[in-house]
Amino acid sequence: MPKLIDYPRTGYTGAWELAEITDDTGGKSTIETAARKLNRKVSGSFKAIIGSAVKFGLVTSKREMLTTTTLFKRIKHAYDKQEELVFHREAFLTPPLFTQLCRKFRSRELPVQMLDVMLIREFGVEEINAQGVAKAFVDGARMVGLLDENNTIADIDALSAKQTPRRQLTDQALRLATFHPEQNILMNIPPWVSEETKTNETVELPTVPRITETIQIEVPSQNPKTGPDAIASLFGFLEPDGSQTTPSEKPPRQLTTTEKPIQHQPTTIGTYSRVTAVTNDNDSYQIQISGPGVNTVLSISEEEDIRLAIALLEKIRRQLKS
Repeated sequence: MPKLIDYPRTGYTGAWELAEITDDTGGKSTIETAARKLNRKVSGSFKAIIGSAVKFGLVTSKREMLTTTTLFKRIKHAYDKQEELVFHREAFLTPPLFTQLCRKFRSRELPVQMLDVMLIREFGVEEINAQGVAKAFVDGARMVGLLDENNTIADIDALSAKQTPRRQLTDQALRLATFHPEQNILMNIPPWVSEETKTNETVELPTVPRITETIQIEVPSQNPKTGPDAIASLFGFLEPDGSQTTPSEKPPRQLTTTEKPIQHQPTTIGTYSRVTAVTNDNDSYQIQISGPGVNTVLSISEEEDIRLAIALLEKIRRQLKS
């Protein structure tokens, strides 16, 4: 049984363009017609764009027929640019993988240089699609305003809480005007209603009560860390007896830098000139990695961040070995 691919393989821009072409033909279009209007052939790459548009919730595909969705119509008929941006974010976060990435790095720097490795190891993305998915996420997140120039991911839950409520019709009970005798046939007034009631009273429709359902999700609290600090063990910041030093016990430490010399070869591509480990005194560590085409600083404050650093170093090792 083939593996189900539950993530878009192409960018949000191409998916939106396909949805607009479908909307130009009345909201429905065959795949061949859409490809002809985009000056493309019905190939594997074009079907990948169709799959991305479906996963972003912009179109549906059934029996070689494309149809625009309600979400696309909300974006198209938005009241203003701000509401349009809110709906674009909703479409971009429709794939569960993109929502998980935004929540994992909320208010933190996204490791753009090693995002493809992280998608393979932690999210089960196939290696052949990892780079395309990483590029689609970064480009789309910048487009909808979830990734700034410093590669920091916005808090999508906070943005959702701050967004203004959608404009909608009033939910108050409708009040009918006074009945007139000539309207009796149209209004289908029962014969037992008196003439005085027909002409002088106002009839109110009953208000239908709203039914709301509240779902409570209990999140188990994390157990406190036990044993030696994994970060301190990684960089060798332990006492001789193996115990971990506390901030009050360890003396003031100057920033230490460890450089690894690299032998440059004319035919080697992607070598890194410096891998620097920097420690701080506030239980937060940083690893700075610079080289050809990369200059980034990874902040390590949780045990989960160590796996990201190890994965990046493993990627550097493979490039140096090749």
